[in-house]
Amino acid sequence: MIVDETPDAGAQKLFIPALAPLYALVSPLSYALIRITMGLMFLPSGIDKMFLGGNERIAAGNLTALGLSNVAAWSWAVAATEFFGAVLLILGLFTRFGAFSLVVLLSVITFGIQMKSGFLWSPRGFEVGLLMMLILIAVCFGGGGRFSLDRRIGREF
Repeated sequence: MIVDETPDAGAQKLFIPALAPLYALVSPLSYALIRITMGLMFLPSGIDKMFLGGNERIAAGNLTALGLSNVAAWSWAVAATEFFGAVLLILGLFTRFGAFSLVVLLSVITFGIQMKSGFLWSPRGFEVGLLMMLILIAVCFGGGGRFSLDRRIGREF
């Protein structure tokens, strides 16, 4: 069963009832906006790591600091996860798989790298990583939504 994530805006008691037509028009787009925005946030770093040598920088930096062996292979895994996960989220294709792979990646980044800097983002803390991870967990549960290729083909993970 595919869940419809947006309520009927007209059935709500609004503080400003005149906004009901606007809400009815744009509320179905809200979930797609969140899903696509998350994909667009990962896409630039995915492109950098896949095609512009960014994977070598993370291999030399964060992955080595995590104590991983074979950091070159891990750096390509991170690059592929960020790039293809972003594309899948943007398209809403295999959305749950793409979101889950990014949740795993963000778990390592948030708790393995950023946690030691504290919560606040300004000293490179984990607040934004945690926020993105929680949004992606919601996408894992919600799937692609009504404006996705998953919905268009009628099947989801």
